[in-house]
This record gives sequence, C-alpha cells and structure tokens, in this order.
Amino acid sequence: MPRLRIHGNDVHFLEYGDPGSPPLVVVHGLYGEASTMAPLAERFADRFRVIVPDALGHGLSAHPPAFSLEDQGRMLDGLIAALGYDAASLLGVSMGSYLSAQAAAHEPARISGLVLVVSKAHGRTSSMAAYAAREGFDLASATPEETVGFMAGALWSPHTLQPRREELLAAQLRFQQVVLTPEDRTVIDQSLRDFDLRPILPAITAPTLVVSGRADGLNPPEAGEEVARGIPGARFEVYEHSGHMLPFEERDRLVTEVEGFVLG
Repeated sequence: MPRLRIHGNDVHFLEYGDPGSPPLVVVHGLYGEASTMAPLAERFADRFRVIVPDALGHGLSAHPPAFSLEDQGRMLDGLIAALGYDAASLLGVSMGSYLSAQAAAHEPARISGLVLVVSKAHGRTSSMAAYAAREGFDLASATPEETVGFMAGALWSPHTLQPRREELLAAQLRFQQVVLTPEDRTVIDQSLRDFDLRPILPAITAPTLVVSGRADGLNPPEAGEEVARGIPGARFEVYEHSGHMLPFEERDRLVTEVEGFVLG
C-alpha cells in the first residue's frame, strides 16, 4: 500500500492506470476513503494515471488530533509534488471538492484542471452533519450502513430506483477498509466548522468544471452554482438524474465529460 510523508503526516493513496498517462487526483467525500472511490477511479484509469489519497483523518492516512481544510489542501499539493508531477488535474467529490478548491487556490500552478462535484462554498459544518442535526440523527455513533440508510432521502435522485441504489452502495462499501471511530468523526467535523471558500475562489486559475445533481438534498444546485460564480471562467453543469451520489448515479456521463474537459 503506497504512502508518502507529506508535511509531517503519512498519506496513504491508491493508484490506477498507466504511469505514463496524464495524472488525475480523485478526492473522496466525508467519512470515505480512497478505496470507496474505486468504482470511479477504475473508469478513469483508461485515460489517466489516477491517484486517490485518503484525506487526513480518513482511511489509512494519518489521523492527527486536529487539522484544517487548509492543511488538507496543502497535503494534496504536496502529494502531487512528491509523486514527481509539476501539475495534475484534480477531481473532488463533496467534501473532497472543498479540499480540492483549497489546493487549487493555495498553489494555482500545481493544478492543471479542476472538477468540483456536488460542491458548496461555505457552511457552518459539513452538509451531512447539518442534515443529521435537523433530523435528530447521531452521526458519531452510526455505522456506515446506518448513515447511508438514514441519508437516502438526501443522497439519491428519485430516478435511481432502490435495487440500483443497493447495487451502487454495495459496490462502494465492499472496498472500505477503515471504520472511523466517534473520535475520528469529531475531529473531521471540527475541520469543517464555519468553513468559507468564497474568499479564496478567485485565486483559482485552473480551468474548472463544477457539477451538481438536480435532486441533491445536501449540496443543491444553487450551492454548486455559487462555487462556479466565484471561480474565474468556471463552467457549471446540472445532472438532471442525480442527487448527492452523482458520481455513481450518472457515472458514464461524468467520466465522459471529465475526460473531454481535462484532455480536450
């Protein structure tokens, strides 16, 4: 299992595709890990060298007692450099999009293309935590299966029927290697408290694609559109048959669109 020491923290990552292909770093969402992105990463591996890190506090990477979104962004920039790339394309999903925006603003020349999927620009906490608090659900003590079951109404499009949801979820969860402790989740949640990307978005110079799902109950299209407005020249797309699980609900369209956007 490859890992590198980045700014004092061990960062675990997975790699897919030909080492000579253009690099694409894919960043998972809240409470996820690199392995849960395998179904998406495998699709991109036909055209890219895909690198999928565990974010700080997640998976097999370091679980520091405290870290910030800025730390996560610096980690991504440092990982790209440590792998020997002057620049790489970066795709972040949900929380991963916040980390990716931080990386692109922190070292603009390090990111050659940026794709932000089901994103938002600011929040008092994570979108999942805000939704759970409104509904009285205890995220800290819930298993991944319990969390996904509770979140179903906010995660999926009505176009994605229950058998398909179960199939997609099983394909994602069977790769998961680490179950986060309540303490892990608390530290992660603290890193997202009162975050606001709006001041740094104008510093992003990479060609940027922002993608939202029409039925997303966590980061709705208007949240993604706000991100796109803040980034010079960004393109914004809404997928009509997706919710927050867009990378799995309309994976074929996303892969095709990202390949065209990044590779031209």
